[in-house]
Amino acid sequence: MLHKRVLWIAAVVIALMLPSAIAQDAPQSEEETPAGDVKQKSRFERRGDARRARIMEKYEATGETLACVPMRSLRQSIVLDNRTIFFEGRGRRGYMNHLQNDCPGLLREQRFAYANSFGAVCRAEIITILDNFGRTWGSCGLGNFEEYKQKPKDADDSK
Repeated sequence: MLHKRVLWIAAVVIALMLPSAIAQDAPQSEEETPAGDVKQKSRFERRGDARRARIMEKYEATGETLACVPMRSLRQSIVLDNRTIFFEGRGRRGYMNHLQNDCPGLLREQRFAYANSFGAVCRAEIITILDNFGRTWGSCGLGNFEEYKQKPKDADDSK
C-alpha cells in the first residue's frame, strides 16, 4: 500500500515538473525612464505575463469558485506569477488559483509538488517549490479555484 502511494506521489511530481510552454522574452523598451520611477519587470515576470495573455485569449471566467478540483480532470499547471497558478483541465475547463500568500521562487522555478490522498487538489493544500534538481525551496498554501471555460471557437476566428 505504501509502495503504491509513493509511486502515485512520484507520478504527480513528474507530471508537474514537465516544462510549461515558455513564451519568448518581450523586447526591452527603448524608452529611458528616470531611475526609481518604474521598476523593470524581470524576464520571469514578462514570461508570466505572456502566459497570462495566452490563457485570457482562450478562457473566460465563469464566476464560480470551487474549494477542490478532481485531479483526474487536470492536465497541466501553468505558473503565472509567485501567487497565481492556472490549472488547465479537461473538457474545456480551467481553474485559476490565487495562493493565500506570495510564494517566493514559484515563478522562477515553475515546479511544485504536493502530496494528497483524496484524489483532488483543494484549498489550503500545501505545495512545495522544487528546483531542477528536486531540491525544495519553500512551501505555500493554495487558495480557492476560480473556474474558467474555453471561449467558443468562432470568437477566436473573428480576429
